[in-house]
Amino acid sequence: MRSEKNTGQTTILRRENDQPGGSLLRHIWASIGVTIVLGIICCAIYPFLIWGIAQLVFPVQANGSLLKKDGSFTTKEDEAVGSALIGQSFSLPQYFHPRPSAAGAGYDPTSSGGSNLGPLSDKLINGQTTPATTQPTTQPESLAFDGVRLRTIHYAVDNGIPFKLYTVNADGSRAVVPLKNYLNKDGSINDIALVDAFPHSGATAGVIAADFGSLIPGDAVTASGSGLDPHISPANAELQVNRVAPARHISADQTRALVKQYTDGPDLGILGDPGVNVLRLNLALDAKYPLTSSK
Repeated sequence: MRSEKNTGQTTILRRENDQPGGSLLRHIWASIGVTIVLGIICCAIYPFLIWGIAQLVFPVQANGSLLKKDGSFTTKEDEAVGSALIGQSFSLPQYFHPRPSAAGAGYDPTSSGGSNLGPLSDKLINGQTTPATTQPTTQPESLAFDGVRLRTIHYAVDNGIPFKLYTVNADGSRAVVPLKNYLNKDGSINDIALVDAFPHSGATAGVIAADFGSLIPGDAVTASGSGLDPHISPANAELQVNRVAPARHISADQTRALVKQYTDGPDLGILGDPGVNVLRLNLALDAKYPLTSSK
């Protein structure tokens, strides 16, 4: 339909649905078109361009900084034994040990995260056990979370750091207690017995470890925020030298030389602290000073 308006000189024809800036339907089609174009650019062209540039200029970093068994970098997953960006668990005395991890079963990139426990948390400090049950099945008491106290004792024992174990009484007095009181028959530490003996919240007495022969770095007994940190502090590495060197049948100076070689400085020279890449260091140890026997 059309309406006519006589201006005296000219007849102006105007459609009834004409609006300033165009019709609503035209705006809808324009927005759909822009969405499609931007989707193609942002979701296809741009990612492919960035991927191509990264593969060309930074192939190692773009593929996860993967490491082969000889310690060299590779872009092939079937040759890789790990990533320089993600920590791995090492427990044998011949290797440097990483910092604890709260990421799943340990350094699980699909479960990255911290424990989210505060510095005054009883669970974080003293650990936690799961009580024994009889229903629906009989299960013995088990360790649910190790805690900083237990980690510190393990670290000191593993690295030959002398310390004393005390029983703190309700009146504040202390009495030395032998560590053998908390060992299993095979000589290993009875984690559950120690965690139960620690002074948990509300307790007026308990067992603590003190008078350590060396200051134990915080990263040796606490997890990082991501749970995936591949580095330990140089101070942590230094305390482990006296365990790794004799286990490898090499000198402490030879071990320290490799530690220094695989110590990364602060980013841009000023951001953060130096850190020792544990996986690269352990691979370098295997390459330069192979183990004489498999264990």
